[in-house]
Amino acid sequence: MEFSSIAEMISSVGFPIACCIYLIWTNKQNNDKHAEEIDKLRETVENNTRAMIKLCAKLGVDTDG
Repeated sequence: MEFSSIAEMISSVGFPIACCIYLIWTNKQNNDKHAEEIDKLRETVENNTRAMIKLCAKLGVDTDG
């Protein structure tokens, strides 16, 4: 968001409403970034699990429990 659009929004709808809109927008941005991070983390855990299974198979360790 540019400063001019923020200033225009404040003058047209008022400061509290402009703050609420900004906070909602910021929260959405953070949620989107967090979702991407979680997806990357899930992929990493899955890759590590596959590597551990292969390592256990090479060592002859029973992984069923």
